[in-house]
Amino acid sequence: MIKKFILGIALLALLSFTLVSNFREIVIKKLENYANNYPEKLYLQTDKPYYTIGDDIWYTAYLVNGITHERSKKSNIIYVELIDASHTIIDKKQLFSDDVSVAGDFKITADLKPGKYTLRAYTNYMRNKSGDYFFQKEISIWDVKKPINTASIDSLLQSTPEKKLEPKFKPTLNFYPEGGNLINGLHCKMVVKASDEKNRDVSIQGVIKNSDGVEVCPFKTQDLGMAFITLNPEPNKTYYASVFINDEEIKYPLPKALPNGYKLSAANHGNQIIINVVSNTALGLKNTLLVGHERGALIFEKLETEGVHEYSVQLSTKLLRDGVANFTLFDNNGRPVCERLVFIDNPENDIKVNVSLNKKSPKTRDKVTLKLNLKDKDSLPLSGNMSMSITDIDAVGQSTKSENIKTYLLLNSDLRGTIKNPGYFFEKNNDPKRRYLLDLVMLSHGWRRFTWTDLLYKSPSPDKYNAETGLYISGRTLYQDKSLTKISAATRITFMSKPPFQDKMQSNEHGIFKYGPFIFNDSMPVLIEARVKDFKSDANKKNRFVSIYLDAPFNNSPKITKHAVIKDFIEDSTKVINFINQSKNEIFIDSLYLDNATRLEEVLITATRETEEEKRHNELNDRTLHGEPSHRIDMSEYENYQSQSIFFLINMLPGVSAHNGSISIRNSGTPKIMLDGVIVELEDIEFMTGDNIEFIDVLTGIDAAMYSNAANGIIAIYSKEGSFNQNSNIERKPGIIDFTAKGFYTAREFYAPDYDDEFNEASKQDIRTTLHWEPKIRLSTQNPNAEISFFTSDIQTNYAIKIEGITDSGTPFYHLSTLEVD
Repeated sequence: MIKKFILGIALLALLSFTLVSNFREIVIKKLENYANNYPEKLYLQTDKPYYTIGDDIWYTAYLVNGITHERSKKSNIIYVELIDASHTIIDKKQLFSDDVSVAGDFKITADLKPGKYTLRAYTNYMRNKSGDYFFQKEISIWDVKKPINTASIDSLLQSTPEKKLEPKFKPTLNFYPEGGNLINGLHCKMVVKASDEKNRDVSIQGVIKNSDGVEVCPFKTQDLGMAFITLNPEPNKTYYASVFINDEEIKYPLPKALPNGYKLSAANHGNQIIINVVSNTALGLKNTLLVGHERGALIFEKLETEGVHEYSVQLSTKLLRDGVANFTLFDNNGRPVCERLVFIDNPENDIKVNVSLNKKSPKTRDKVTLKLNLKDKDSLPLSGNMSMSITDIDAVGQSTKSENIKTYLLLNSDLRGTIKNPGYFFEKNNDPKRRYLLDLVMLSHGWRRFTWTDLLYKSPSPDKYNAETGLYISGRTLYQDKSLTKISAATRITFMSKPPFQDKMQSNEHGIFKYGPFIFNDSMPVLIEARVKDFKSDANKKNRFVSIYLDAPFNNSPKITKHAVIKDFIEDSTKVINFINQSKNEIFIDSLYLDNATRLEEVLITATRETEEEKRHNELNDRTLHGEPSHRIDMSEYENYQSQSIFFLINMLPGVSAHNGSISIRNSGTPKIMLDGVIVELEDIEFMTGDNIEFIDVLTGIDAAMYSNAANGIIAIYSKEGSFNQNSNIERKPGIIDFTAKGFYTAREFYAPDYDDEFNEASKQDIRTTLHWEPKIRLSTQNPNAEISFFTSDIQTNYAIKIEGITDSGTPFYHLSTLEVD
C-alpha cells in the first residue's frame, strides 16, 4: 500500500512536471511566433517643434522591425497625415521606402487655422493593431497676423524633473508594488506617484501608516512626482498613505496585501541584472517558470523543478539590445503572477556621432561644410541612416529632454502611458540619479505590446490588412450588354512611360483582375484594354463588348485616436515668442521683396490676374452644357481638399446636404447626378476624391430646367480633363479605358540659398528659422564619412544641430550640438 502511495506521488509529480514542461514549450513557441510576425514601428523626425501659417513641415519617416529595430522587411508604403484639432485629415502623403527612411513634407497653406495639429504615420499592416500604436506627434501652428496668445504658449510649457510643483488641491496618489502585489511577510519595494488635477507631477510628503494608525515609513515625492519606499506587510493589517494638504489630512489606501503569493524583484547594475524570486506558498517555487523577453524576443527562461522558496539569477546585459526588458513569473498553473520591467542600457551599444565644421566661427552668409561619421565604442565605423535639422536656437528651442528617435523606439513605443520629457534620462551617460529615476519609471509602467493571456490562450485572428510593397490596379470585366454578366476576359495594361511598360493577364471566372505591385512616383498615364476572347480576334466586333470597372484605390484612413500623442519638450515661452516675431518679420521681408520686384509692372499684373480669372471661369463654362451654374466649387481654389471625398466636397455647396450615402438639395429630394455630362448613379461617383475633380456645379430652379426630369436639381461633376484618377472608370470606347494613376509622393527639395551666386548676394534679407534640412544621410563601412554644405543666414546667433538616425543593426541614436555664427 505504501509502495502504491509512493508510486502514485511519483506519477503525479511526473505528470505535473510534464505539464509544466509542455507549458514552457508553449511559451517559447508563442514568443517565437510573435517575433517571426513582428509588429512594425514608425518614427518621424521634424525640422522644428512648431510652425506658422505659410511655413513648411519637413520630416523624415523611419520604418523599422518592432523587435530588432532593423529595417522592416514587410511594408514599403508609409502613410503620413496632417490632422487638425477636430480630427479632420487636412493633408495626406503616400510614401514609398525601400530603405529604413524616406523624406516627406507638408505645406501649411494660408487657409489653415492656427492651433494644435497632429502628425500621424502608419503602414497598412500596422492597422491590424490599435491606432495607439501609430506614430502620433503634436505640433502647434501659429498665425503671425494675429496677436501673440501667451495663454496658448503657456499651455505648451512643460516642467522638468528639477522643477517641483506643489499641489494646491487634493492630488492623486498611485501605488506600484514591485512585481505586482504586496505579500504578507515579504519585504516589497513600492513606488508612490503623485499628480495634480492636470496630471502634472507634484511634490508632496507624507507617511505610510497601518490600520492601527502606527507610522511605518515616511515618503516624499520629488523628481517625476515619485517616491520609493520599502514595506513588509503584516497579516490582518491594512495600510494607507497620510498626506496633509492645507492642514487637512487626506488618506489614500494602499493595495491590500495577499496572505500568500510570489515576489519578483530586480536590481539593475548596468552590466548585469540581478533577479530575485520569492514565494511563501506551500509548494514554494516548484514548477514555476520565469521568462524574460525584449520587445517579444526571448532573452531568458528558467523552469524551477525543486520546491525552493527563493532563488536569484544574474543576467549579463553584454549581448542584449538597449530598451525595455520584461520579466514574468508564471505559477505552477501557468498563470502570470508577477511582472517586472527593466531598462537595458548596454555600454556595448554606445554610439558616437562625430560632427566637425570646416570653420569654427563662420560669418553671416558664409559657406559651412559639416563632416559626419558614426563610431561604435571601439571607434570602428558604423553604417546607418540619419537626418539632420539646423535651426535658430533663439527662435526654435531644441532640448535634449524632448522625444527623439532613441527615446521613442526604446521607451514610449513599448510602455503603457506616456513618459514625459523622455530625453531627460539620456542627457548624461552613466548618471546614477537618472538611472535610478528610470528604474522607478519601469516600476510604475507596464508592457503594452501584448498581454500573456492573449498571447498564450487566444487564437491569433487573421490579419485584415496586408503589408504593402507597391501599388495595385485592379477591377472587374463585365460583358457589355443589358445583363452586364461577369466574364473571364483577356486584359492588358499599358503604362505610357518612356519606354512604355505593358503586361497581360486573364481575369478570373468572376471577372476580377489585379496588376501590381507597381512602384512609380507622382502620376502616370495608364491604358487598360479587355477582350472577350483575345487580342487577336478584333475582326469580330463583339470581341470588344467588354466593360471595365476599376476598384477604388486605398484612400480610407483609420479611425483617429489621440491617446498616445507625443509632444516636444518646450521649456521657455520666449523661444516661441521669438519664433513668431521672426516668422512675422520674414513674411514682411518677403512681401517687400516681391513688392519691389513688381512695382513697375503693378498695374499690368493686376489686369493680367483679372484676365486669368475670367479666362478660367469661361474655360469651365465651356465644358458644361448649362453655362453658368447656380453655385460652383472650383477645386483649383481648394488645393488643401484634394484628399477629401466627393460627399465632403458636395456638402460645401450652398443648400446641398450629402450624408449616409444620399444627396439632397434643400431637402427636396434626390437630385440628378451627372459626371462629365453623363447621368450616373451615386455608386458611380462614391470612389471620387478632390484629386479626380476639376469643378462641381449645382443647378436649381430655372438653371436646371434645361435638363429633363430635373425638378430636384442637378449635381454636375466634372473630372480633371485628360488626367483621370485610377478609379475614374471613364470608358473611351468598348473594351478600353484610360486614366492617370496616382503614384507615390516625391518630397520637395529644401530651399537652400547659394551666396556664391552674385544675384543671391544682393537679394532680400535672410532670417530663416530653419537654416538647413537634410532628410537623408547614408553612411556605410565603405563610405563612413558624409559632407554636408550650406550657407548661414543674416542672423548672428547660435544654431542647434539636431541629428537623429538608426544603424543598420537597429540601434537608434541622437545628437544635439551647436553652431555659432558671428
